[in-house]
Amino acid sequence: MTVVVIGDWDADGFVSVAEVVYAQEVVGVYPVKSKTKTYVFPSTPRSLQSLLPHIMSLITSSSNKQSYVVLLDIAYTETVKQFIQAIKNAGSYIIFIDHHLSTHLGYRELERVVDELYVGRKPVASLVYTLLKSLGVNFTERLNRFIEAVLCLEGGAKCGNRKLLQLVALMSKTTTASRDAMIWEKIVRWLAAPLVQVPLPFTENELRKYIAMRSGNQCNEIDTALLLAPSAIKLFNYRFIKVERLQKGCRLAPIVAALYRMLKGDTFLYVSSKNLLAVKTRDHTAYKIAIALHEQGIAEDVAGHERLAIVKLKEGISFEALMEALKRIIVTKLDKE
Repeated sequence: MTVVVIGDWDADGFVSVAEVVYAQEVVGVYPVKSKTKTYVFPSTPRSLQSLLPHIMSLITSSSNKQSYVVLLDIAYTETVKQFIQAIKNAGSYIIFIDHHLSTHLGYRELERVVDELYVGRKPVASLVYTLLKSLGVNFTERLNRFIEAVLCLEGGAKCGNRKLLQLVALMSKTTTASRDAMIWEKIVRWLAAPLVQVPLPFTENELRKYIAMRSGNQCNEIDTALLLAPSAIKLFNYRFIKVERLQKGCRLAPIVAALYRMLKGDTFLYVSSKNLLAVKTRDHTAYKIAIALHEQGIAEDVAGHERLAIVKLKEGISFEALMEALKRIIVTKLDKE
């Protein structure tokens, strides 16, 4: 039996993967009803195809046994669709658990190609937790605390242990910035360990040094947000910031999240040179706005989560047309709820 678990690089991804590893290797419940070794890999939708040769060799190596591939926190895209089709043709059983907006839009298509599909608006760590608890899995205190931390960081849940949150955020920043699969897997295995006394394979200072060493001249998103915050204008109860372009290496999602914290309110960040709009809200309004823009023909594609959405605008959509569409959505769709 071959079980492959693939997850995103960030905290939601590696915690979700650790949950499945624990359920499979320690409890022996899911996806196979016996204790079975798991092979784990970090990925993004874009880099998934580069894993395909290795995954194919794993799932075809045991010719007379079933293989399982679990995809966690991987947004559904055309590249992901091609990956799924390839492993499906190889006879693998596919489980897909996600919360991205593009996955919600592609739900019907996904239903036809995967064997198990779980899509929700909460962080994937929460979706996996609910599924595995229904199967009788009781997690270690460590895993439970990390699941709660992800809910706080991504899902807007009430935050508790600030020191733990800082550690989870630091781990997430290390794995996403470095793209070091070895560090990512070490975190997964540590989280999935049945004995909570097993020490973290590196100190917080080591993680910070590693980020500094790998980041080089990369963008500092918090500094960028500080520079942009004074240019915010009001759009009803929202804050709207327009910028021509961002410094090379800057990531849109962390910047709009930082702006949201600084401005203490729901925030739009529009990058005109890239035709991108980021929306960060305290609740699921970001999801509603992104879907409404897609329905009205303004958006070419949408990504992100329930509370943080990234919208790729169609070519030719002017700034004025975008603003009119947002005003219409806020007045007609959101204010009436």
